[in-house]
Amino acid sequence: MNRIAVLITMHFDNSKGNFEELRQKEMAHIMNWKENELLDGFFIKSDKDGAMIIFKNIPLQDVVKKVEALPFYPYMQEVRYLNFDKIF
Repeated sequence: MNRIAVLITMHFDNSKGNFEELRQKEMAHIMNWKENELLDGFFIKSDKDGAMIIFKNIPLQDVVKKVEALPFYPYMQEVRYLNFDKIF
């Protein structure tokens, strides 16, 4: 089973946007993905400066499009995509 882990490091400048409004919009995307069974996991770093999203059974190019559509995407300092095969 294919899994793609997206490792995100954030750099949010509060002077350039409303964090809470963007967070709510961001979570709407995440919850939609969960409801449509596209996610295997979603984690936020303890320091709140990044996240890990694990997608399941969708192609990398679709994952990239979804991540680039996120409201926080302009504030993402680094985005890494890692492909895995889930064994169990």
